[in-house]
Amino acid sequence: GRVAGENAITGGAIVFPGTIQTSICKVFDYAAGSAGLSEQAAKQHGFTDIVSVVNASPDKPGFMGAGLLVSKIVIDRTSKKILGYQCVGNGDVSRQMATAAMAIQGGMTLDRLTCLDLPYAPPFSLAIDHFIASAHILENKLKGRFKTITAEEVHARIALQPPPFLLDGRGPDEYEVLRLGIGEQYIPLGALRDRLGELPAEKDAEIICFCKISLRGYETALTLAANGWTNVRVMEGGIMAWPYSREK
Repeated sequence: GRVAGENAITGGAIVFPGTIQTSICKVFDYAAGSAGLSEQAAKQHGFTDIVSVVNASPDKPGFMGAGLLVSKIVIDRTSKKILGYQCVGNGDVSRQMATAAMAIQGGMTLDRLTCLDLPYAPPFSLAIDHFIASAHILENKLKGRFKTITAEEVHARIALQPPPFLLDGRGPDEYEVLRLGIGEQYIPLGALRDRLGELPAEKDAEIICFCKISLRGYETALTLAANGWTNVRVMEGGIMAWPYSREK
């Protein structure tokens, strides 16, 4: 409207650059936002080689009243440009969406995203902001440091024969309160090195690790790789990004 009005009044030729369809909404205590292309939309628009990753982590330190965020960042593998970003949670979704929208409109590449200079103080953010952490996770995935599988892929694989070995590395109190209930084996990360004998004897067996947000799941995967298992992946986002029913 402003562009049309200015052109009509001044006779100018301002060109409206279009939108990337940035949006946000609030449902009770949760907010959800989207900017740019989702993974499905990117494929529909002709992007044939895209990479995405899910990040579940807090928006600020726990002692400052942290809220959980679950986000997904989508990039084009060839150009490394960010194509889209989605975020949901009871944390500060608005901050993440504003950052993502500017990055998408600016045509920023993954290496730039990992080095963003954003405002930081404990009441407002983690030292490495959730959005920047998402970029780091995706960079590690591209470089082969972080071998992942999505929750949707895990859900599809549990019906296979033989199913993958699912390893929950959380603490006992967490496991008692909430679990996936899909046949997972429970071994706390702190006890893993003493209980390696409970894992599949075949070193090429498919093992999928996770925890609440898959940070300990990643540590579990590194421990298994160091002990010779070669087919280990981490479920992106952990239990908090699991979109199916769970046991309590």
